[in-house]
Amino acid sequence: MFRLDEECRRQKEALHANSRNIVVDLDVVREGLGQVTVPVAAFYDRCRPLLQKSIDATEKLVEGREISALYVTGGGSELPLVARMLRDEFGRKVKRSEYTRSATAIGLAIQADSTSGYRLREMFGRNFGVWREQDAGQRMIFDPIFPSGTRLPGSGEPPLTVRRSYQPVHNIGDFRYLEASQVDDQGQPQGDIAVWDEIWFPFDPALADARSLEALSVVHSKDAEEQEAEEHYACDSAGVVTVTIRNLTSQYGREFRLGRWSGKTAVVTPRKRTRKVSN
Repeated sequence: MFRLDEECRRQKEALHANSRNIVVDLDVVREGLGQVTVPVAAFYDRCRPLLQKSIDATEKLVEGREISALYVTGGGSELPLVARMLRDEFGRKVKRSEYTRSATAIGLAIQADSTSGYRLREMFGRNFGVWREQDAGQRMIFDPIFPSGTRLPGSGEPPLTVRRSYQPVHNIGDFRYLEASQVDDQGQPQGDIAVWDEIWFPFDPALADARSLEALSVVHSKDAEEQEAEEHYACDSAGVVTVTIRNLTSQYGREFRLGRWSGKTAVVTPRKRTRKVSN
């Protein structure tokens, strides 16, 4: 049983985001037993109820509190499913240590030697971006807004900012955000992928004051094609991403704090209206 336990532990710790099967070598337990193959999906299905208990306990702990981040460490957090379920629930607020098995020791060592000159900086561990249409809507590509390795600003520093400007072709913009560990040459996300959020913005000025856009059909719009749109992304030191989308031509906009944990509250900038005065 000890040998079986060690073999299962070794195989579990060897899992990565692209693993599809777990091959347990039973010959290390007893000669002639051969191998057993367990689909990773089946293993994760058995793990989910246990991990959900931890997530439920965490939600109860932080309920009603404003937190900047959940810092995850410990060897168990290396299981890909842990990060996936946490990010699905808490979004960018989840910070996973680069040194999961030794983070506590490293932190204590740095704290003990305050004169060492060490400075810790957070960074994007994966590519954060949004789906875009390309080739006149013939295919979708992934547009990285903050590429993997982008350093977050330090405490008190101004946020990272990125802008995108274009002329839309649809009446409504449907923005689907995600993180991906890799992006291939065809602009497709690969590897470990986590969905962040989905928001909607009215490019057609006739919809500028509409509060709910999810139920409306997205169609090509001549009125939208005459507009100039801008996306302004800002990421603070806690990794919180905010996007302000504006119709520059008709002068209105909306601000969104991204992440499923954000509540998807939009701050609306009303359209400026002109008044015609006659003598």
